[in-house]
Amino acid sequence: MILDTRHHQDSVENLIANIKAKIAEAGATIGEIINKGQIKFQRATDRKFPAGIYLQIAFEGPTTAPEMVRSKFSLDSTVNRIFIESK
Repeated sequence: MILDTRHHQDSVENLIANIKAKIAEAGATIGEIINKGQIKFQRATDRKFPAGIYLQIAFEGPTTAPEMVRSKFSLDSTVNRIFIESK
C-alpha cells in the first residue's frame, strides 16, 4: 500500500490506525504492519508526487476479504496505490 499524505495533516500513525480499522471492518484480522517509510518512485506519474510512504500489511480473513479491502480504499484519498497478494 502506498500512502499519499500531501493533503492530510494527520500523522502517519493516525493514518495507519484508520487503515487498520477499515481492514477490520472488512472482516480480516491484521497481522504484522511494516512501515517502509518514504520511497521515491522509479517512474513518477505526477511531478508533484515523486515519493510515497510504503506500508506492508499482513492480514487474514475470508476469501472475500481482499476484494472488500480493495473496495474500502477505492475512494480513500490517503491511499494512492494498493496491491493485495494472497498466499
